[in-house]
Amino acid sequence: MNAPVKPDAFRVGTGPVPDPNPPIIRFEQVGKTYAGRGAQGPVAALSGIDLDVPQGAIVGVIGRSGAGKSTLIRLVNGLERATSGRLLIDGEDVTGLTEAGWRARRRATGMIFQHFNLLSSRTVFDNVALPLEIAGTPKPQIEQRIARLLDLVGLADKRERYPAELSGGQKQRVGIARALASEPKVLLCDEATSALDPETTKSILALLKQVNRDLGITILLITHEIPVIKEICDRVAVIEGGRIVEEGETFSVLTDPQHPTTARFVEAVTGVEVPAYLAGQIHTQAREGDQAVLRITFTGENSTAPVISRLSSTIGIDVNILAGRIDAIAGRPFGSLLVSVPSQQPKLAAVLGALNSLELKAEVIGHVS
Repeated sequence: MNAPVKPDAFRVGTGPVPDPNPPIIRFEQVGKTYAGRGAQGPVAALSGIDLDVPQGAIVGVIGRSGAGKSTLIRLVNGLERATSGRLLIDGEDVTGLTEAGWRARRRATGMIFQHFNLLSSRTVFDNVALPLEIAGTPKPQIEQRIARLLDLVGLADKRERYPAELSGGQKQRVGIARALASEPKVLLCDEATSALDPETTKSILALLKQVNRDLGITILLITHEIPVIKEICDRVAVIEGGRIVEEGETFSVLTDPQHPTTARFVEAVTGVEVPAYLAGQIHTQAREGDQAVLRITFTGENSTAPVISRLSSTIGIDVNILAGRIDAIAGRPFGSLLVSVPSQQPKLAAVLGALNSLELKAEVIGHVS
């Protein structure tokens, strides 16, 4: 989102104070409207997009099909043009850039595609070298740069192979090397792992993290897969109906979602389902002798601390563990636990009070006999 104006942002006689850490990509109230068919009228694909992509960060945009995420990323490489607002890349307003201007701008922006987009008649080396050949780079420089890139992506021994001889993961590694050939400042990922199996996806995400860390390249990715966001992104923006409905640090957004769309996305990776044998027994009103089922959320240090044993010893109430998981979000631990405790007061109030004192989020999801 747009940064707040600092109190000393304007000084007499000096003009605006430059932002010491300006985002490398900034959307300012950006909109994109397409002409509708027949009587349908114009269709707004994006409306009022405000989004900053900090330099050196990995930022994900997640949304379902038709939410507007593909249009958003196509604005950044000039394949679509905004119809309102401003788009700034590396401090330059590119909103009204000509096609010639975009050709120069695209050399500083690499693109990774869902379906690889490799040329079947060219070897791995020649596919990666293509952007440099088009730019007129001397052959000795091409040889040196491509050799380094193939080593980086783990394909040094595949340089003379053709795409048909490669696995899906290897093809995507070629795509990553090709996107890096022109030494871009920004890497755009368009559903880069959607066509890959889970194990291969994990290896590609690890490679992207390495590229970001070792080369300092900013990554903006779009996806509909929340595990991708959880694994790799520093920040996330959730898009729905052409608008960003929630945005922030990945850990904060995924562990405490504020919008229903975000909550639906993150439930699969942060929540713990009620075991099947209990699901049909849960009721909303407590009865004599019932057990309350609590969902407890752990973050930070509490994710791995023996909280339940401390709770039992402190208040003298038995806590029965039903299900649980400890995971990592953006490299930070996060846990979720289902437990049962006595439903009757004051025991339930004592448990909830103790959890609150430990700064743990607890939710009563029902009662069982």
